[in-house]
Amino acid sequence: MSEYTLDLKTDTCLNKRYLIQKKLGSGGFGITYEAYDIQEKQKCAIKEFFPRGIAVRLQDGVTLTPVSTSKEALFNHGMERFLEEAEILQRLNDEPAVVSVYDFFQENGTCYFTMEFLDGMTLDKLTKAQGGRLKYRIVADALEKVGNALIRVHKSNIFHRDISPDNIFITYSGNVKLIDFGNAKNLIRNDNEQLSVVLKPGFAPPEQYSKNGKQGTYTDVYALAGTVYYVLTGEKIPDALERCQRDNYRHLDEYGFEPYISDAIDRALMPSYKKRTQTVEEFLEDMHLKPVKGRPVAASFDRPRAENAGRSAERTDSHGKSTFFSYVEIIRGMEAGKRYRLPENTNVIVGRTGSMSQIVIKNDPYISKTHCVLYFDREKRVFYIKDCSTNGTFLEGKRLERGKLYALRSGSRIILGKGDSIIKVGVMNE
Repeated sequence: MSEYTLDLKTDTCLNKRYLIQKKLGSGGFGITYEAYDIQEKQKCAIKEFFPRGIAVRLQDGVTLTPVSTSKEALFNHGMERFLEEAEILQRLNDEPAVVSVYDFFQENGTCYFTMEFLDGMTLDKLTKAQGGRLKYRIVADALEKVGNALIRVHKSNIFHRDISPDNIFITYSGNVKLIDFGNAKNLIRNDNEQLSVVLKPGFAPPEQYSKNGKQGTYTDVYALAGTVYYVLTGEKIPDALERCQRDNYRHLDEYGFEPYISDAIDRALMPSYKKRTQTVEEFLEDMHLKPVKGRPVAASFDRPRAENAGRSAERTDSHGKSTFFSYVEIIRGMEAGKRYRLPENTNVIVGRTGSMSQIVIKNDPYISKTHCVLYFDREKRVFYIKDCSTNGTFLEGKRLERGKLYALRSGSRIILGKGDSIIKVGVMNE
């Protein structure tokens, strides 16, 4: 019996909140379910980390375990990358063309994240349902929406790395959603502890075939162009390594498309990333579509209701004009004494990596890449915090519930992880 026949049963309850309804699909790294959120009283989707050939489900019907002790390190590494995908997607919740992640947690020996429930089909299924090819106007509309989402995502220094017709979702209401970011699954370790690449021929560019390949915005450009080519023609571009040896594919003008469309696709599919269209913005312009000059996507942070605001931070006025600013100070850790001015009405991520955080806590192994999110509401003069970590965020001796919003008063001290790092929020006169 295959481990993929051992799906979670209907009405299995996860995290004391989510009731499994049915399986939606499965892949090499996980199973996706339709579920019901008891707390919010709505449908959601749940993705379970279940790597094929590495883990099995025990007879209790819920617990996962590595197939052998030799696979434990591989399983744990994969689970860490899976949670990274959840953290990345949660940061993008403000982007309407990217699927929203509501929660992520560890349970039953594995980990899960919950997403908005999408009612519709992938671009691949839509293409097959339409006889193997899509009309250009449908493709252009989807490309413009996904492309503009990617422009904003790229400005946040995040790359998808797994764009394909399977990972673009079209809802029945006509919305386009980018799903299944590849950051968490493109690189896994083999038994020799080397990084091996999991990718999709016809959509992955040559640089993804090497563990040392330099990747960037142009990596997503190639995959996006390969996706456009496939849904317009019903044919995949030849494998990238094959193209490096002998590049012969049927160009779009041979299918009757306008020369500018064919040329734009050709430039975006250049095997050499140095010769390729460098940004999605350039690609959309070449396709005569409208790129937006977007700001980086901020971390998602739901605005709290006024009645839950708690005590406000002190206001300092001079002749009716506000003259204070909010700040975050590191009071324990490698950079103790360092103070950051906290932007007003803006989400600020505290974590261990500069690529994912605005406030970086260095040399503390218990700090997550995205550990917590801070927000200062100037109008209400209130600080808010949301924990996103593995090892916890603590306030007044109590561990914060992951994903829940808490109000803070000025002067509050926040303990991160095991307590080697502590930060404080406050206000100060200009």
